[in-house]
Amino acid sequence: MKNIITITLVLFALLLGCDVLDVEPTDKIPAETAITDENGLSAAVTGAYDQLQSVAFAEDAIIFGDLVADNYIHVGSKKEYAQVDDNNLQASNAYIEDIWNSCYDGINRVNNILAKESSLSTLSETTLDYYMGQCYFLRALNYFTLVKYFGGVPIKLEPTTDASSETLEQARETIENTYLQIIKDLDSSQVKLENSSFESQLASYYGAVALKARVYLYFSEYENHWAEAASAAEMVINNTEGITLEDGLTYYTIFDGGSDEVIFDINFSNDDDQNAIADWTRPDGRTEVTAWVDDDKTESVYDYFDPSDERRDFTIISDGTDYYQNKYIDVANGKDNIVILRLAEMYLIRAEALNEIAYIADGEAFDLLNEIRYRAYLPDLTSATITNQQQFRLAIENERRLEFAFEGHRFFDLKRTGRANDVLPLTGNMDENDWLFPIPQSELDINKLMEQNGTY
Repeated sequence: MKNIITITLVLFALLLGCDVLDVEPTDKIPAETAITDENGLSAAVTGAYDQLQSVAFAEDAIIFGDLVADNYIHVGSKKEYAQVDDNNLQASNAYIEDIWNSCYDGINRVNNILAKESSLSTLSETTLDYYMGQCYFLRALNYFTLVKYFGGVPIKLEPTTDASSETLEQARETIENTYLQIIKDLDSSQVKLENSSFESQLASYYGAVALKARVYLYFSEYENHWAEAASAAEMVINNTEGITLEDGLTYYTIFDGGSDEVIFDINFSNDDDQNAIADWTRPDGRTEVTAWVDDDKTESVYDYFDPSDERRDFTIISDGTDYYQNKYIDVANGKDNIVILRLAEMYLIRAEALNEIAYIADGEAFDLLNEIRYRAYLPDLTSATITNQQQFRLAIENERRLEFAFEGHRFFDLKRTGRANDVLPLTGNMDENDWLFPIPQSELDINKLMEQNGTY
C-alpha cells in the first residue's frame, strides 16, 4: 500500500495511552489541506489501511489469540509473550499497549477522513461512498479488536488533534454499546459499498457483511444475536462475487495470496511492507512460539487432526523435535498477507448460530458443518453421534480450532462460549469471570476516567 504516497491525516494524531504523534506528511502538504480532492482522499484512505500493517495489529494481535489459549506455547525471549502464554498479564506489557495504541491510531486516521466528507462536495456521491464505506469498515475492525481484547472502551468518533485533559479523559462505554457502535459502522459500510466491486485487500460490501456476522457471533456472548449472525453469514455464503471455498488439496493457497476463499486480508506484497509473523513462529526464524498445547510438550494441536484430514500438514509442520504453524511461511521477506476474513468462517458461523436457535437433527447446521469437513476429506457428522445441542456446540468448537488454527480465533472462541474456564488452566491473573486483557497502564495514567479490568 505504501507505493501510494501516504499523507498523514493530521499533524498530531492521538494514540490513547501514548504520547501524541508528531509525524510530518511525506510530501509536506499541510494537514488541513491534505484531503481536498480525490487524490488526497485516496492517499489518506491508504494511510488508514497502513495502520493494519503494524506489528501490533498484523502480528501480535493474531498470535495472542492462540498463545493465550492452547494452540501455541512461548519458547523465546520475549517476556511480554511469556506473560500472555502464562495468562499472567501485566498492565505494563508493551505489546498489549501496542495493540491498544495501534487500534486507536487507526480509528483516529479514519475519523479525520470521515470529518472531511462534507467538504468534498465536488466529488460524486459514488466516489465518496467508495472511500467512506472503507473507512467505516476499518473503524469497525479496530473497535472490534479492542472490544474482544479489552471489553468496553472509549468510543471516539471525531478526530483527536490535541492532548488536553478534555480530550484524553473519556470513560469507557459498556461492552454492549461498543458492539452497537461497531454494528452501526458496518451498516454504514455495507450501504456505501453496495455497488462497489469486490477486492479482498480492500473493504467491500461482502467484507462488511462478513465482519458483521462475526461481530454478531461474539456479541451473542452478552445478548442473543444468533439470528442476525446466521442471516449475515448466509448473505456471504450466497454471494455473487465468486467467493468460494478452496478444495482440501488447495487449502494452502488461502495463505498464498489471491485465493477465492479470502474475503479480506492485509496486504504485504510491496517491497517496503513486511510482517514478522513467520519469523516469530517458524523454525527457520527467531522462534518465539511453537505449536504445542502445553509447556510440557505432551501434545500438539497436530494430534487433534484426523490423520486423513487434508488440512493437517498444510497447517502444522514438525522439524522432528517441535511443531510449528505452516500457514505463514515467508521468514526471509515477510510478504505473507494476513487473512482476516474468509468464507469457511461464514459456514461455521451460520452452523453455530442455527444450532443455538434450535438443534435440528441432520438439519442445515449439519450440512454447513459437513461442507467444511468435506473439503478436508473427512466423513460427515450426523445425529447418530451428535444427538443434542451441546454435542453440536462441541463439534463446532473442535472444527473451528482445526480450521482456524494460528489465525487468532481460539482464545476468543473459548471465551465467548464460556468454555475458557473448562479448557484453559487459570494459572495467572486473568479474571475467570471475564477473561479480558488489562487496560494498558499508560492509558490509566493519562485517563483518570478509565477503569481497569478484573483483577489487574
